[in-house]
Amino acid sequence: MRTILLTLCIALAGPTGLAAQPPAQPSAPPAPAAPAAVPAAEAPATPAPTVPAVPAALPMAGPTGMVFHAIKADKTADFESVMTRLRDLLAASATETRRQQGAGWRVFRQATPLGDGSVLYISFLEPVVANAEYDVPRLLAEAAPTEAAQLYEQFRDAHVQPTVQASNLTIVIAPGAAAPAAAATAPPAPKP
Repeated sequence: MRTILLTLCIALAGPTGLAAQPPAQPSAPPAPAAPAAVPAAEAPATPAPTVPAVPAALPMAGPTGMVFHAIKADKTADFESVMTRLRDLLAASATETRRQQGAGWRVFRQATPLGDGSVLYISFLEPVVANAEYDVPRLLAEAAPTEAAQLYEQFRDAHVQPTVQASNLTIVIAPGAAAPAAAATAPPAPKP
């Protein structure tokens, strides 16, 4: 059936291919002479069409971010290998944004396993490059297209579940000078 439809489409298109032919117009009086053509060098440049930016799959907006990865106990070396490769790719990037991301991206491993035996890893991002992409598979595809499929497979297969939990964090209470002791600010007690 597909062959018949394809043959019919090709036959109807004729020798000019599949380009549409404008309908025939009734004869009209000749149009006035067009002004002289502008040489190509003087022709106004037509701006190239802009392609809308693809929104980041895992953007971070706060000054600090955390991404939680539950990793299968027997796949921790695979996960660490992928994250080490990502670190190296970000550090060597020609893009300043990616180098900044790499400089502020640390990966921690929880010392004790989770209840199901998996291992918790936390990507700690500080400072965050606001609204930059932090999705590991997308970053790998951008930085190492020839390795991306193999690295993504390792990354995906290491996870207990296919999604990660990400959090944008804002400091609410920061370390600072200790508040003065109550005794130091209270007036001395009267003597009896």
